[in-house]
Amino acid sequence: MLIRCTNCFETYERDYDVCPHCGYTQGDAPKELYHLHPGMELAGRYMVGQVLGFGGFGTTYKVWDKNLHTVLAVKEYYPAGLVNRVPGTKEVTVYAQNRRQEYEHGLTRFLDEARSMAKFSTHKNIINIFEYFEENNTAYIVMEFLDGLTLGEFLKTDEMDLNACTEVILQVSAALKDIHAAGIVHRDVSPDNIFLCNGGVIKLIDFGAARFSLDEDRQMTIILKPGFAPPEQYERINVQGPWTDIYALGATLYYMITNLKPEESTNRRINDILTPPHELDESIPEHISNTILKAMAIDRHMRFASATEFERALQHEKKVLPPKKELKRRKRNRLVGVLAAVIVVAIGMGLYLNSYQQNIEAETLPDCQLVMWLPLPEDEAAAEAKQQAFEEIIKTFNESFPNVKIELQAASAGTSLPTPLPNLFESTGAQPNGAVDLRDFVKGMDKKLCFFTDQFPGNQLPLGFVAPVIYVNTTLAKPDEIDAAEVGAMVGTDAQKQFFDGEAEAYFADTAQFSAVQRALPARYAVVPVDNAKASFSDLWSLGSCDNNQRKAAERLLLFLLSDNAQDILHIRHRSGAVPINRQAVQVFSMVYSDFEGFFENIDIYQF
Repeated sequence: MLIRCTNCFETYERDYDVCPHCGYTQGDAPKELYHLHPGMELAGRYMVGQVLGFGGFGTTYKVWDKNLHTVLAVKEYYPAGLVNRVPGTKEVTVYAQNRRQEYEHGLTRFLDEARSMAKFSTHKNIINIFEYFEENNTAYIVMEFLDGLTLGEFLKTDEMDLNACTEVILQVSAALKDIHAAGIVHRDVSPDNIFLCNGGVIKLIDFGAARFSLDEDRQMTIILKPGFAPPEQYERINVQGPWTDIYALGATLYYMITNLKPEESTNRRINDILTPPHELDESIPEHISNTILKAMAIDRHMRFASATEFERALQHEKKVLPPKKELKRRKRNRLVGVLAAVIVVAIGMGLYLNSYQQNIEAETLPDCQLVMWLPLPEDEAAAEAKQQAFEEIIKTFNESFPNVKIELQAASAGTSLPTPLPNLFESTGAQPNGAVDLRDFVKGMDKKLCFFTDQFPGNQLPLGFVAPVIYVNTTLAKPDEIDAAEVGAMVGTDAQKQFFDGEAEAYFADTAQFSAVQRALPARYAVVPVDNAKASFSDLWSLGSCDNNQRKAAERLLLFLLSDNAQDILHIRHRSGAVPINRQAVQVFSMVYSDFEGFFENIDIYQF
């Protein structure tokens, strides 16, 4: 009888005392008493193997996926000092009930990490996340198994030449560009979180500190690695954004090429004696030295504004000055700017006074109350995500218009439209008779904001669209060999099941199926556009019974729903299943989900 080794996951005859492939003896105790024992199962699917690493907040195990017959990694939330488990069992227990809130807060952050990472599951430079789930009074993140070692481990015993160092950093920067485009800050870029895979691919890992905190003033948890963290990360009330990761990226490169850990940024704030890399080693080009110093500027305003700018400077495509010289140049230019500003202000004051009242009226709304009716899908997880998205949208809208009180009324799937019609409601799949005609409202919009056509129905406003695509199982076929005409017949429930079970080469569906395909065939699929296919509007909204004040507020809320901010919340952060209708948000969507890069550039005609 064959058994599977819980160390290398190869199979062998039970008669052997040790695994003939790796020499492991089945039943060996784990490294720590609280670790899961090899051979245990999670989610009825993942057989636990050896521990890959553990720290203060969790343990990562090598596992065998019984469904896909492949090796993966699973990270378990296990905050040391807060919880315990009986050796040989799986259930996690909290030490004391008075620390339950602390444990729950950490659990929420752990799941936030999973959600942050899952957005980039197809990016070649970011560790792929396949799923996350709660079990045993804790939570787990299932991710790809990386074969190699961290940059930190490598640098303890070896060195890289300058070209290899810059190549590693450029691959990490490529990951950061997409992360920042989605409004996420990693906040823990360092050699320990850069993984050198066998084969040369570089992966950014560990999103435990990541937050949707792009350019926001807020109280944030202090999470840092001394030497690689900028000064704003030492403060609870701070402003963090792409510049935070750029500092850490520059500090990592400094360490790689000088073999010296940079001085902590808090010390540099008092007395900045950081030695430029080219002064430590004359072979280091000055442009690389200046790029690092600018990335590591104590004043965040002196750093690069984006990872793209950092890349250009590192590759000598953009000239940069070290922060001290840049500061002198800015002071010299400031005087000229002040004189010019005096002239501009004098000219502009008259225009401002004339338009002041008009702007005030345009940017204020009358006091009123709105009912926003939201039908939810049958799937529990999708329903929760959708409700959370609209709660976040309303909260953001109220930051500008606190005097508009909005009641979100969530309804279960299949519920009919209430009578009389709510002030604002989703009307997808319904005939909203009696709803307000929105054609004049649409005519007044900036056409650069959203995709619309003459097919726009008068009383329904779309917030997204879905486009036909072909999904290909790359283990069975090559994307460029798929015949679109033949795949067109591969639709419906049976075709979906065959494809998800790994039995069919291709599946004709639409963009709404993307998340399901990712879960069913992680790292084994490709997305192919359908030539000359028409996309369809989705997420349709309408206005119902409103007085004048409610009508004005409801229309302003509709306009906000079309903004890049709200579209990002709905379609990207909370994965609605639709593609944003907003042009700017579509670009971000295509960067976050790179499988669709270039798909929507020429789409401008939709059908209902």
